[in-house]
Amino acid sequence: MHYKKSKEKLEVTLTGDFNLNAVRHISELLNDRTELNIDLKNSRFVNSKAIIFLHNLMIEEKGVIVRLKNPPKLFFKLLQILGLHKAWNLDEIVEP
Repeated sequence: MHYKKSKEKLEVTLTGDFNLNAVRHISELLNDRTELNIDLKNSRFVNSKAIIFLHNLMIEEKGVIVRLKNPPKLFFKLLQILGLHKAWNLDEIVEP
């Protein structure tokens, strides 16, 4: 995992899949930052633990602005299975 931190933002490029290990590492790095950008170009999949982590970040009272770049196709299928494709504003979350 490669990352860059600023006062308000954490930018992460995953070198593997977005799974529980990545969630734990990102959680440690995020602290009180209000923005999280994740580049998933090297990820084959995003598992349910990662989806739950992102969802919880976005619905917290203070809320974290989440942006994802290059999500794998399985990410969208998982969102649909979990019913979150309607709850998440994918136009704001997923960067083209």
